[in-house]
This record gives sequence, structure tokens and C-alpha cells, in this order.
Amino acid sequence: MANRFDFQGLNAKAPYFEGWYVKSSDAKQDFTLSLIPGIALFDEEECFVQYNLFYKGKSLSGKITYPIEAFEVVEAPYSILMPLFVLSETGVKAHLVDDGNDMLIDLEFGDFLRLKQDIYSPSIMGPFEYVKMPCSHDVVSMRHDVKGRVVINGETVKIDAGTGYMEKDRGANFPSQYVWAQSNQFKENNRSSLFLSVADIDLKINHFTGTIAVFHDGMKEHRFATYLGSKAEVMVNDDQLGYTVKLTDINKSLIAEVSLLNGNNLIAPMNDEMDYTIKETIKADITLMFKEKNKKTIHLTSEHGAAERVNWK
Repeated sequence: MANRFDFQGLNAKAPYFEGWYVKSSDAKQDFTLSLIPGIALFDEEECFVQYNLFYKGKSLSGKITYPIEAFEVVEAPYSILMPLFVLSETGVKAHLVDDGNDMLIDLEFGDFLRLKQDIYSPSIMGPFEYVKMPCSHDVVSMRHDVKGRVVINGETVKIDAGTGYMEKDRGANFPSQYVWAQSNQFKENNRSSLFLSVADIDLKINHFTGTIAVFHDGMKEHRFATYLGSKAEVMVNDDQLGYTVKLTDINKSLIAEVSLLNGNNLIAPMNDEMDYTIKETIKADITLMFKEKNKKTIHLTSEHGAAERVNWK
């Protein structure tokens, strides 16, 4: 099966984007950093690195843009390169200078916890992987160890026992409406991981609400998806500061209550341009309840989740 980390846009034509979402957290130090390197082929072509940082109550975010010619893919080891930026499956090294912020990043990744793959589901998209979608998603690693250091405007944060997550998106546009949440920093079980997304999918000939989600309990992968018959319900809080997602299928259910506090601006591909502002929090409270048929309910809580809600009423 294909490596879900690898760049897939070598022969892509506009409109097209492809980006990695690389998150590293250390709950004991109240530290989370997400990096989004990628390319955008629209009327204007560019490559970029976006960053979103939360550390001890302080947050930074921004986007650094480079000419498309600065984007490079190399082998041995397979790596994504931009000026002063290198990402591979073994880690990330970068020096980001943006709007008065100076960030030096040197992080090493452990073995990836990958999703199961087969012919029917070569990725989290299942059989939709074989269909040209407005936005295709990959989960590269549900969980991996992280160690190294990040220097933020002269202050060094040493990471000895961090936790990482990585996913990818590619296509022409993000969904016009969606919710997304992720965490692998649960207090009650530090080996559990969650990813979920519910989105409005427009295939021109068909329009539907699609869901993809994985809860990994540390031993076993539990997947919810439209292509598996799962149903999704999204309820936005009256104050608009959070939402609840309920996922069900014949044998299991998952309820996730998600906060949207501490959000920072990021830029997303929408309407054939790379200029749509969304808010993402990487300091989300997430409460999770997972129930499998004839088994005890699992209750988990996290203060270090990531979450977005775009145009979902």
C-alpha cells in the first residue's frame, strides 16, 4: 500500500493544494505546536509553512510564504524541503522568522501509529480514495513519540516525552462546512488517540454529509465512516464556543464534546484561492465517551486537543 506521508501532487494542475498537519504536544509543559507545510496552485502559486503555538497561556500563529520553486521533495530519507524547513517521517527541523517571532525547531519522531490499510480502504477515505474528491484526507500517524527542542523568541522548551500526530489534505478546496477534532493527550489513558471530521461533501452529482473518524484505545483501531454505514450528528453550542459530535454504527458509538476556546487564525484553500481565514485551537478541551457493544463505556478527557468548526450552524 502507498505511504500516506508521501507527496502526491507531482503532476498536479491548478486548482490544487496539498499540505501536512504536524502536531507535537507536551502536556506536562502545557506546550503544543502545529506546523502546516504545503503548496497551493491557484491563480497565485506558492509554497508555505503555517504555525500555531500554545505555551503556558501564550499563543502565536502565522503563515510564511515562499515561491513555488522553493518547494522540493527528496529521497533517502523521503523529505519535504522549503527554505530553512525540512520535514520527514523521522522529524522536523526548521527556523521560522515571521512578524517579530523567531522559532527554532528541532524535533525527532518515534515510530508512527498508522491506520490499517487494505484494498477497500487504502486510506481513511476508504473507497472514496478512488474517487476524485474536492478534498482528500490522510491520517499519517495517530500517535508517535516526540523529543527535541523548540526555541521561541530566545526561550528554550526541551521536549523529552512529547506526543505527535500527523495528517494530510489534498485536492482543490476544503469543504465549505465542517467540524474537525483531534487529541492523543488523554488524562485517563495516555495511549489513546482520537481523530474525527464531519463535513459537507459536494460531488456535483451527489451532495451529502460525510464523516471519517478513528478512536484508537491504545490496543485497537475503532473506525467510523460514511462508507462503513456510520451516522453522524453535530450539535453546536448556543454560545458558539464548542460543539458535540455523536457517531454511531451497528456495534459502537462515540460522543465527543469539543471546546473552541483559544483559537488562532490560519489560512485554508477555499473557493479556488489560498486566502480563507479559519480559526483553529490547539488548546481544546475534549470529553470523549466510547461504547462498544457488550463492553464498558470508555470515558476520556483532554485539555490539549485541536479543533476547528467552519460554517457549521
